[in-house]
Amino acid sequence: MIIINMKGGLGNQLFQYAAGRALSIRQVKSSESEVILKLDINGYGENNGIDTMRHYSLSPFNIRANIATNSEIRKLKYPFGIFSKGMRFIKNNIFHQYHLGFSKTIYEYSRNIYLDGFFQSEKYFLDNETIIRDDLKLIKPLGVEAKKILEQIHLHSQAVSVHVRRGDYVNDANTNQFHGTCSKDYYRDAVDHITSQIGKDINLYIFSDDIDWVRRNIRFDYPTTYVSSIDIKDYEELYLMSQCDHHIIANSSFSWWGAWLDERSSKIIVAPKQWLRNKTSAELGILPRSWITL
Repeated sequence: MIIINMKGGLGNQLFQYAAGRALSIRQVKSSESEVILKLDINGYGENNGIDTMRHYSLSPFNIRANIATNSEIRKLKYPFGIFSKGMRFIKNNIFHQYHLGFSKTIYEYSRNIYLDGFFQSEKYFLDNETIIRDDLKLIKPLGVEAKKILEQIHLHSQAVSVHVRRGDYVNDANTNQFHGTCSKDYYRDAVDHITSQIGKDINLYIFSDDIDWVRRNIRFDYPTTYVSSIDIKDYEELYLMSQCDHHIIANSSFSWWGAWLDERSSKIIVAPKQWLRNKTSAELGILPRSWITL
C-alpha cells in the first residue's frame, strides 16, 4: 500500500497525487500485483496550522485513489505501535521529501510506503504521463459561469492564460520572504515574448486569487478577460487555463498545472526564472525543458 500525506492547495495536491500514482504503477509493473493507493487528508483538520484555510481538492477529478483510514495510516507508519519510532528500519516505510525538485531515492523504497512531501517535478510521473492526464480529467461538470468562459476561450484561436499569484505570497510575511511574487514587468515581458512568436492577435484570460488588484494594477494592450470570481471554483479555473492555447504562469504550482494539462504540442509557456526568492526555477528543476523562463 502507498499512502500520500496530502498538504497545501490544489496545485500541491496534484503533484503529490501524481508522484504517488506513478510510483504505484511502477510497482505493479515490477511485481505484476495490485498496489493500493490511498490519501491521508487528516492535515486539513480545523486545528492544522499551515493548512487551516486549505481543503482537500481532488474530488472533482478522475483520480484512482481512496481516502486512507486512520488505522491504515497508523499501521503503515507505526506497525509496532509506540515502539516503531525507536526502530530504525521503520523509516524505510516513510519517504520524506521537503525540498522542491526531484529525488530518485523514492524508487528505493518498499511496496508499503508513506509519502510525505511536495514532489514538485514532472520527473516523478512523466513516464506515466498519459495515465496521469487521464486521472486529472474532470468528472464534475462545469458551472454556468465557467461554461461561459470556456465558450469564449474556444472562440479565440490564440487565447493566452495569465496567472497572477498573490494571496499569502503578499499578505504573510514569512511566505513572502520565501516565495516572493512576479513583477508587473515580468507579465509585460511575457506577453511581449508570446506576441513576438505568434503575432499580436491574442486574447488574454487573467486568473488570480486577487483579481481586483490585477484589474487596478496590471494593464495589457490586448483584449482581456478577468476570469476569477466567486462563481468559478478552483478546479474550474485550472481546467479553463488548460483550454487556452498559450500560458504565462506565476511561481505557483497551481498555474504550473494549468499549463501542463494543456496537451497541445504547439503551446508556448512562459514561466518566471526566479521561482523562489533564493532559488531559480533551473536550480529547483521544477519546469519542463520546453518552457521559456524570463
